[in-house]
Amino acid sequence: MISARNAKLLGGSISGPSLPCSATSKSSTLKLTNAFTHPYLLLLVLLILFISCMFLFTSKGPQAERNVSRLRLVVLVDNYRKISNIRTAWGLSIYVETPSSRLLFDTGPDPRLLQDNSRRLGINLSSIDAVVISHEHGDHVGGLSCISAGTKVYVPRGSSLRRYVERIGLRLVEINETEMISDGIYVIKPLYGPPWEEAMAIKTKKGLVIIVGCSHPGVINIVKQAVEDIKMRPYIVIGGFHMAGASPEEISSVVEELLSLGVSRIYPIHCSGDGIRSYLARFHPENYGDGGAGLEIEVDG
Repeated sequence: MISARNAKLLGGSISGPSLPCSATSKSSTLKLTNAFTHPYLLLLVLLILFISCMFLFTSKGPQAERNVSRLRLVVLVDNYRKISNIRTAWGLSIYVETPSSRLLFDTGPDPRLLQDNSRRLGINLSSIDAVVISHEHGDHVGGLSCISAGTKVYVPRGSSLRRYVERIGLRLVEINETEMISDGIYVIKPLYGPPWEEAMAIKTKKGLVIIVGCSHPGVINIVKQAVEDIKMRPYIVIGGFHMAGASPEEISSVVEELLSLGVSRIYPIHCSGDGIRSYLARFHPENYGDGGAGLEIEVDG
């Protein structure tokens, strides 16, 4: 179920006395017929119908979302390193850019690290429109204090972050259901791990790009929730899968189910563990995305 903020439901009916068919005069029928056979009036009616149809198809209501025309992801913080001149730490932060939005998904464990890596990667943190926090653990929220005051921060409803977010001057928005926060960009309904954890999904013409934090509720459950709510197949899954130390059987089960759901590229970073990376590299190299801090992904919408 997708919620839409500030949505209004308008309804009503108009009733009045009805007339039998026999009460309709022959003269009024002739006038109506003549009106619709007049070329200029007919043209006007067709024009009105055309404009009405165009309005319906181009409206941006909660159920008329479009794919993003371009998507850029940059991994700012991770405990894996993709390029040499970048710092690593246990945590996660991913920059998300579309033609209409610049967002952060999580902020890593430390504001200085986030600032330093962002600068090295050419990302201006002062231009961030909003931050999505997957869950309340310190390796995902520690960098929040370097975000510009007044920026919106989306957190799972019921998390312990309210006081901290408000104390550092940010605008807290709690998420309870899957919600579109910008054109083609969604925060996915929080699921319980523990703790409560939300994810992000972006609509592209190739499918959903799904970003996960630690996947405490299970990466399969998160992907299924996104697919169910947005009604689009998954294309990329990137983030922490919480599978460090998982058995080979568990790893095989998760990977094969992700592929069966339609996922084309899998980027297991942060807390995913080396086991799932090795499994993908060995058995599904065409689906494996070797990620880490400094990784950049571009998807045409």
